[in-house]
Amino acid sequence: MKGTTDAAQDNDMPDDGNSCSEQYTLPPWRMNQIIVEVLSVLCEEDFCDAGFDYKQMVASQGIKIKRFSAFSPENIREFRKASLSLWTEGVCLVFPDVDTGATCRMIAYNDEHTAAEIMQIILHEFAHIRLRHTQQCINGELEASCFAVAMTLMIMLGRQLQLGRFLRRKEGKALFLQGIKSAMSQKEVV
Repeated sequence: MKGTTDAAQDNDMPDDGNSCSEQYTLPPWRMNQIIVEVLSVLCEEDFCDAGFDYKQMVASQGIKIKRFSAFSPENIREFRKASLSLWTEGVCLVFPDVDTGATCRMIAYNDEHTAAEIMQIILHEFAHIRLRHTQQCINGELEASCFAVAMTLMIMLGRQLQLGRFLRRKEGKALFLQGIKSAMSQKEVV
């Protein structure tokens, strides 16, 4: 595994996952940005509720979600070429509508996995869109994986720890997000 560059340590690395350097680690400051983005997205939703549906959350942002089984193998091969993602379990496509010119966004996923694995695939592809990735790149893949893991854990912990009661309070969501941001910016006490 290669270490971070001096530029990355100085926060000069672009924070959009589109830097395709030889860097194979995410600097801590970028991981913190991704975690805050995950929490910001989730705080817009009632993610702690038993009825929360992550697919519905993604779809509500204008992103179509499709199963691989809905397409021919030839279509899947073409999707993978055009995808923002490098892996083969899911694809993320952003393209103009032929008739209207409007931006269309679609996630297609390999539906031959368990529900938990499918959740990871969809959230990984969703991350490429949320983090505004524009090309296939190892750094973008690392960022998308970090995003997917953080979001999955927050959804699961939110349900298990019943965070919903706190977050439903008038100031709950703002306090929760600000508390996380503050904890991330504190200096180490020696």
